[in-house]
Amino acid sequence: MFISLTINYKYLSKMKGKIYLYLFLFSILVNVFQYMNSKSIIDKYEKDIKKFKSKIEVLELSKSEIYLEESDETATELSPE
Repeated sequence: MFISLTINYKYLSKMKGKIYLYLFLFSILVNVFQYMNSKSIIDKYEKDIKKFKSKIEVLELSKSEIYLEESDETATELSPE
């Protein structure tokens, strides 16, 4: 028995068009996922930056207060009584 393999070219062209459509939709989904993922990462970094800036301000204020206290103490020690 001889079985001939025939190729239906109309079917292949329809299938090729569907493959391109599915690849296009898949690429859109991947791009949306990457955008949303990067947006959440950037938002988290911005929140961390604000938190650390506020910590830096508090530490700088406490540092300046300590410096003022030390300068007041040295001034009272050096002042003649």
